[in-house]
Order: sequence, then structure tokens, then C-alpha cells
Amino acid sequence: MPVFLILLLTVAGWFFAAQTWAFGDLGHRTVGAIADAQLTSEARAAVGSLLRSGETLATVATWPDEVKRAKKNAGPLAHDAEAQRFNEDFPDNREWHYVDLPLDTAVYKEGTVGSRLNDIVQTIKRCIRLIESKAIPPHEMTRAQALRWLVHLLGDLHQPLHLGSGYYQFDGQHQAHLMTDPQEAAGKDGDRGGTLLFYAAEEQLHALWDDRLINVVAKGRSYLEVAQDLLAQGHPQAWDGSGSYHAWVDQWAVESIRLGKSAYERLIFGAGQFDADHHGLQKITITLPAGYEQDEAKLAEQQVAKAGYRLAAILNALQFPATASH
Repeated sequence: MPVFLILLLTVAGWFFAAQTWAFGDLGHRTVGAIADAQLTSEARAAVGSLLRSGETLATVATWPDEVKRAKKNAGPLAHDAEAQRFNEDFPDNREWHYVDLPLDTAVYKEGTVGSRLNDIVQTIKRCIRLIESKAIPPHEMTRAQALRWLVHLLGDLHQPLHLGSGYYQFDGQHQAHLMTDPQEAAGKDGDRGGTLLFYAAEEQLHALWDDRLINVVAKGRSYLEVAQDLLAQGHPQAWDGSGSYHAWVDQWAVESIRLGKSAYERLIFGAGQFDADHHGLQKITITLPAGYEQDEAKLAEQQVAKAGYRLAAILNALQFPATASH
């Protein structure tokens, strides 16, 4: 997703664009490439049975975003029959990429403020169930499609603003006061994962995290070069999940929320702008502290690496059925 979007887009357009392309194509493909290099022989064979000839985890990592672009007759899948059918069958799929949890959420569970039955955490679990199923229920994704979504959403899960969101109380001058406690945030206006936070010339905080920070990390390198460098650094044991792999996504979601809070802590919040009826929040002006982009690029680099290792860990742990249709 480009960092600079046409200013004539509505706020809803900002939200649509930003919430659907976490880490951009470069980041997602880097995650896939890291995972490709970490698969066991058994997992590689099982994954390969769900991929088309010539495909890798890196190349399918952007498929969910390309499906979304296709809905607007754009991108490489604009005239692809599978993408068209997927959008018809799952019209809510743009909502699968994120969840707007208050920044002090300590435990993810259904019914938590901001959670939804089709949010990113629930969709990752859905993908795992489908991949492990011998028989796919009617009106569901195929196992191959579930794999593509799992690859993509593990990247999204590690973009902190795809998990956490600011919620606000406004004073008489419309000054925004950030609220992080889930109970206090319930019913308050939210910034939708930073998509309503704007700094310097209408630049969006969510877009900064989705795309710009990854470009700072890449420094013009390809996703394969970035992945190779991150693999050479190795990974700490602390990145591994604990307990059953079915519970890992809940643990990693809460971790991302905590990191999301750190992304908000040094921001300076200005006034909120509302629609004509003075009800719907449209925008909050923010100021980034000195060095914010450079500091957070280090975190974004870590999150891309972490997502790649964890994607491999999930795939290596999955119980792929011996015989199953795609």
C-alpha cells in the first residue's frame, strides 16, 4: 500500500485501505520467505501439496490483499475467477485482517471489547481448523485458501496496530484523551487501529506502520535479501509459543497489543474532528516525537522476523491430514 494516498479519499477510504494491507507486499513476502526457510521436511511436503507449481509461502503471502484489490477491479487478480468467487462468497473478508482491542487488554477472548467473531484472531483459528480438516464444510474456504490466509494473517498479527486501537474521551475543546483500560474504553470513540490518527500533511499513523517503517528497514533491498539478513540473526527462544499450538495465537495477539500501546505512548494528541452531526469521529491530529520513525522501525523489523519464525512454527506443528482435498 502506498504511503501517500489521494487526499480526496474519504475517511472510510483511509480505513478500508489501511486496515487491509498490513506490512505491505514487501513485509508480507519477507515473512513468507523466512517461514519458507524454517519448515521441516514433513511440513514442506504438506504445504507443497496445497501450493501450485512455482508457488512459495512468500509468493502466496499477498493473496488476501490481491483478492481485496480485485474487488475494486485492480491488481493482478482483477479478472481472476477464483478471486471474484471468493469475494462473492466471503464479502466480509476485509474485516478478517484486524481487531480493535483497547491497549490494556490483558487476555484475548470472545466478547472482549473490540473483538468480533470474524476478527483476525478468530480467522487465524478458523484457518488452522480448515487446514487440519479432512473434509471441508460446505460454503467454506478451501484448504489451499486457508493456507494463504494463515500466511498473510500471521504477518498482520505482528503489526501492532492491527491488534490494538486507541479509544478516546473528548473535552469541551474536542481535545482527545487516550483511554487504554477496556472497561473505560467500552462505548467510546476509537481510532480504528490508528487509521483516524494523522500527522504532518495528512499522513496516517496506521499507514506509517503498514508500509513506511518496512521500507525504512528494507533500505531498497528485495524481500529475499531482507529475509536472508533476518534469518542470519537467528531468533531468541522467547519468541516461541508455550503450551498447545492452538493457544499460540491468543498469546501472540496480547503481545502485539502491548507493543501497540508502546506505539501510542509518546504520541502527542490534538483535537478530534467529527462529522456534521458531531457524532462520528473522523480524525484526530497527532504529533510524532523526535526519532519516532527510526525507533519504531527497529520494532517493525523485529516483528517481521518474529512473524516469519512463528509462521514456520505453526506450520511445523500442524496436523496435516494424510489424505484430503484442497
